[in-house]
Amino acid sequence: MKKILFGTIGIVALGMSAPASAADLAARPYTKAPIAAPAPIYTWTGIYLGIQGGGGWGRSNETYFLAPNTPAFAGTQNYDTSGGFVGGVAGYNWQMGAFVVGLEGDYHWADINGRSSVINVGPPNLGDSYATKLRGFGDIKGRVGYAWGPALWFVSGGAAAGDIQHRYDAALNGGAANTFVQNDWRWGWTLGTGVEYMFAPNWSAKVEYNYIDLGKSTIQYAAVPATNRSEWNDTIHTIKAGVNYHFNWGTPVVAKY
Repeated sequence: MKKILFGTIGIVALGMSAPASAADLAARPYTKAPIAAPAPIYTWTGIYLGIQGGGGWGRSNETYFLAPNTPAFAGTQNYDTSGGFVGGVAGYNWQMGAFVVGLEGDYHWADINGRSSVINVGPPNLGDSYATKLRGFGDIKGRVGYAWGPALWFVSGGAAAGDIQHRYDAALNGGAANTFVQNDWRWGWTLGTGVEYMFAPNWSAKVEYNYIDLGKSTIQYAAVPATNRSEWNDTIHTIKAGVNYHFNWGTPVVAKY
């Protein structure tokens, strides 16, 4: 019984001395947690300039209106075109919350060409063929996009223009004397979609697809009859990649805490 009594008294005494011992210890130093780096707020508002390039492929649809002078004469022919291009772009964006609208214009030097694979075999048009070459193109279009962090997803559309050449080559039917070339600037329309990513302050990279319809071009082989002519309808698909610099004049980037 005495052992139990003395043991109980010892435990109580130890418990009463613990707070005093803790009070004698030095206070723990307090250190302030470091402030996290601010998350940037991306802004697309402002003027931008850039360079871009890529590849294109399309279809050149030729129709000859005068009645064929031989059953072997394939006057109407359709053939593919393909090639590359490089150029520049300039534009302006307005950002309203997550939505971005803008105007953009670009121009490209191009070599997108193709030739008919159908070669006439009957006289008097033995060996003749058609060819198309897009030497340059550009557009003026509007853009509507949605900004998600550093990415901007957009659709675009507007007017397009192309420096396009069409040829009728009569290799064995008069040669150069019976070869017709028409260089023409054609206006049409374009629609597209793409994504742009701001990978550094004021710098973005983009990938974009566009469909371009340049309408109709004509070679009039002779004034009479008026039907002695060919008409082409040219459409092109393009994939372009580029880098833009954003000036952001008047719209500084504000840090978000």
